[in-house]
Amino acid sequence: MAVRTRVILKFGDKEISTVAIANSGYEAEEPEIILPVNVAKLLGLYPELPYGSKIEEYKAVGGVSINAITLEKKILIKVKTIDRETNYIKAIPVIISGENEVILSDKVIDAFGIILLKPGAGLWRFTDDPIDKVRVSEKPEKW
Repeated sequence: MAVRTRVILKFGDKEISTVAIANSGYEAEEPEIILPVNVAKLLGLYPELPYGSKIEEYKAVGGVSINAITLEKKILIKVKTIDRETNYIKAIPVIISGENEVILSDKVIDAFGIILLKPGAGLWRFTDDPIDKVRVSEKPEKW
């Protein structure tokens, strides 16, 4: 298991709700979010890419190189749990063909104040939750 939370993704007038993995191993210089192609399509980001999009090489687990489409225009993201919603933050969308889950980078996790308590068990909380509050991961949503 991993820590997964429900997120709302917004770009222009399009909005979708899905589940995303909080991946602290996805290191980024600023907030980034990996989008499967089907999510990017629903947001109107693919196959016609916004101006300024570029193909970049990303290193995956084991040093494997993959091609990713990095967009210049940012999307809005917020976390929605059963008892609260965060404010929206802006993040760089990265579209990766073959990826089937939405993935939050370390900087997105930090921006939302998510603390990974027991990632293997899917347990987490927000930094401003009471110390004894433990949140349970959502089930995976595959795209």
